[in-house]
Amino acid sequence: MTVNTQTQARAVHLSDDERKQKRYSDLSLQQALEAMHQDGLVVLKGVVDLEHIEALNRQMSADAEKKRDDPSQIYNHAVKSNFLQRPPVTNPDLLYEDIYYNPFVLQLANAYLGHKPIWNWLTANTALSNTGGMRQGVHKDNAFIHPLYPYYFIANIPLCSTSIENGATEFWLGSHAHTSNMDQIIATEPEQVTAHYLLGEPLPAITQEAQEARRAVRPPVQQTCSAGDIMIRDIRLWHAGMPNETDTHRIMLGLGYQNPIFPNQSMMCHLPAAQREFFENCPSNVEVRVKIYDDEEFENTIRNAEFNLRPVYSI
Repeated sequence: MTVNTQTQARAVHLSDDERKQKRYSDLSLQQALEAMHQDGLVVLKGVVDLEHIEALNRQMSADAEKKRDDPSQIYNHAVKSNFLQRPPVTNPDLLYEDIYYNPFVLQLANAYLGHKPIWNWLTANTALSNTGGMRQGVHKDNAFIHPLYPYYFIANIPLCSTSIENGATEFWLGSHAHTSNMDQIIATEPEQVTAHYLLGEPLPAITQEAQEARRAVRPPVQQTCSAGDIMIRDIRLWHAGMPNETDTHRIMLGLGYQNPIFPNQSMMCHLPAAQREFFENCPSNVEVRVKIYDDEEFENTIRNAEFNLRPVYSI
């Protein structure tokens, strides 16, 4: 058996003309699509203004400290090293076109998912500082019998350069296309059932047997990237949050895009009424599916932390 030893995902670099035109050439788009179909992950290099990244990182690092001090804080996969965090969407000074309507992300979304993709998920993932030794289990971000075609992807925008030391995410490249729901642990006990997990259906966690079989073909990698990059991940790709051994938080935004033929109507971006115009005045090549709240409602809602892509035919 030949083992694939590729140690990092493929990257697409911008030419001066592509940056000026805000659009990939046919060849660059082909490279991105090949990476998505074969690896399930691609890094779009240098597509976000660094000043925008730094401003968001300052605000969100301060917000992360407050969340960490909150005893009611809920952690991802019950591991106290990582939680979801709302981007500062109430502050108009921190709403940037190249973050929320990045033209290179939208071009790839239209090509990979179909025209026109639906943006219906917005959050951030924070690997907390000084959490050495704490990692998530290998998992997918879905818990139902999902389709075996590109029906959703996440655009992760890191707010700092990522490294093994600060908790770069572990990815199992190619697992999106060469594995199935049969590799996930099945919910067989009542205590495994929640609002989104049903008896007899797959849980997010990947079985140990499937992990070892996949490792023999293509071992996992911790994907590093630079501030200003965007990582695009097929939702079917196996991955795991990793320990952050540094003194600073590693935060990355997560924007989710849905194939327009995939029948989920419930997923939405949860956003404040004060910024309705920015989020509803979107480019013509994306649909924004959104629920708007007044200021007090938005402050108190936790709906932005709910991720449920279950299609209507399995409800």
